[in-house]
Amino acid sequence: MYKDTDCNLRPAEKVDILFRLFKGEKISDLIDKLDDCAVISMQIFLWETAAEFGVICHGKKFSRKEITRKMTPTPKYQQQQGCTEQTYYCKGTHCIQSNPDCARKKIKEHINVMADEILEYIQIEKQNEDF
Repeated sequence: MYKDTDCNLRPAEKVDILFRLFKGEKISDLIDKLDDCAVISMQIFLWETAAEFGVICHGKKFSRKEITRKMTPTPKYQQQQGCTEQTYYCKGTHCIQSNPDCARKKIKEHINVMADEILEYIQIEKQNEDF
């Protein structure tokens, strides 16, 4: 299982992701070009970025539930995939090694949701300031 400290995106990769987001481009396609470790790093980076942008836009009212409520709940996702693992193990960091196709599919959905939220936060900030 990968840990947060096992893999890191290079600064240029993070800038590329942010640049694409600010241009309104889809970023989930990048997953297909990344190795397993980088996919996990991308997911972590987007979680951090979405949370940071959420706090900037909503202050103390921000909750990660704003993002996760738009994601398929893990038990439902597992059922759709025909997975019999315990729900606890349905994490990208775990399944990326045992079932990479399924993990990448789940991570791709999460990345799409987070990217949409980040785009929404960018639009909010564009309205509030000269961007």
